[in-house]
Amino acid sequence: MTTGPGVRDGGLAVRREGAVLRVVLDGAVDLAVRERDTPPLWAALAEPDVTGVEVDAGAVTFLDSSGLSVLVRLARDADERGVPLRLTAVSPRVADLLDATGVRDWIAGLGAGPGPTGDAAR
Repeated sequence: MTTGPGVRDGGLAVRREGAVLRVVLDGAVDLAVRERDTPPLWAALAEPDVTGVEVDAGAVTFLDSSGLSVLVRLARDADERGVPLRLTAVSPRVADLLDATGVRDWIAGLGAGPGPTGDAAR
């Protein structure tokens, strides 16, 4: 797990609210989080009655390429199933990374919408 000043151990939690998956990422989202926390996410997304995915990354303090790969796979898999994905909140660090890598635009091209732009969206 990544640690350092201002970076806390991270996590990914997924819960169902009706037919919508709510995915909450927080702290340092890295390889450890991807390996430990994503299996329930992939299983939940595969359920046939899921009609939407909402991602809250407003409390993320660090996001490396492994963490970014979780968002990319989630958006791709949701799109392949015809399930819209919406970013409900992103931290400034996540917003910067999504913009720098073009992932925000790519997600928007999947029909997910542009999502929030940082703290103002929380």
